[in-house]
Amino acid sequence: MSADLLILLATAAAQPPAGHVHSGDGYKVTFPGPPKVETPTAKTPLGELKVHTATYATDAGNIFLLSRTDYPAGAVAPDDLPGLYDRVRDGLKGKDGKVVSEKDVAVGPGKVPGKEVVVDRGKRQARFRVVAKGDRLFQVAAVGAGEWVTGPEATAFLDSFEPAK
Repeated sequence: MSADLLILLATAAAQPPAGHVHSGDGYKVTFPGPPKVETPTAKTPLGELKVHTATYATDAGNIFLLSRTDYPAGAVAPDDLPGLYDRVRDGLKGKDGKVVSEKDVAVGPGKVPGKEVVVDRGKRQARFRVVAKGDRLFQVAAVGAGEWVTGPEATAFLDSFEPAK
């Protein structure tokens, strides 16, 4: 094999795969392919809220997810963000899950503060980044088996999320 071919192969392997940039009202994120988009409603103590979701599942059963929930004006108080993130974490964990790790993160070019949580739910693990911006709550997640959720493909997806400035 020639040196030029080896360099070409090494360069091609180092390039991230082309993805599908999905942008919505207030964000953009890069999925591995076109996501399925839905807008279900959720009954909450604040009333019925629309939850905008975009999901992409791989042939291996790994799932990439983005959700955006719009709260009523003023419902997300900046001084309550730690409590909001804790409630979201507890909801993601559920009764049978275990929080494996949790850390503060800064998301997107604007370095919006958020929380990253890894939850073990038996055969499936989930890695979530939760970010509130104004009256919107974003959840970006990679769900899969084993260490895939902390691997390079899941990390690239989570890192691609950018809330609007």
